[in-house]
Amino acid sequence: MTNDHDAMTQDVGVGGIRSKYGIRVLLCYILKNVNSTVSRTAFSEILTGTELVNFFEINPALDSLKENGLAVLIEKDDDDYFEITPEGISVAEKLQTDIPLVAREKALSVAFSVVARERLKGTVDYKIEKKENGYTVTLTVTDGDEIMMQTKLYAADYLQAQLVGENFMKDPKKLYSGIIDALTV
Repeated sequence: MTNDHDAMTQDVGVGGIRSKYGIRVLLCYILKNVNSTVSRTAFSEILTGTELVNFFEINPALDSLKENGLAVLIEKDDDDYFEITPEGISVAEKLQTDIPLVAREKALSVAFSVVARERLKGTVDYKIEKKENGYTVTLTVTDGDEIMMQTKLYAADYLQAQLVGENFMKDPKKLYSGIIDALTV
């Protein structure tokens, strides 16, 4: 990597990215692989939570992606979201090996969970159906017309079915994120 140590390194752990160039490549790599928009807030959580990047390096690197045509900025939900461009995909594909495999894996592991939580800002609902031997509780998470998750659970009685549905409504992110974590980590 060029300029191997030109970024701030306070709070950057072992295997973290210590160059501005490396940070920009890692951001492109994350955007390409999560295949979704990612907010500034989410990038901060992903990169500081894993001790891969110094907090103060994230926003300038994101702004640089936008300025260089590697990502586009979308303002929504009181945050800035970034979407990768074809040029950004090319950078991620050509330069990903400039970032250590451990850092790439660590970043994506957390990124999938964080992006999944962000997407949960959609609609959640539950439905209880009487069956011969009890009840079926259908838990649903949607984003517009797209069903992001739908899970059916058996409940022995109506009270248990209602409790399952109400607890899901209190914290749908917990179940959804837990499933994503279990299947992607």
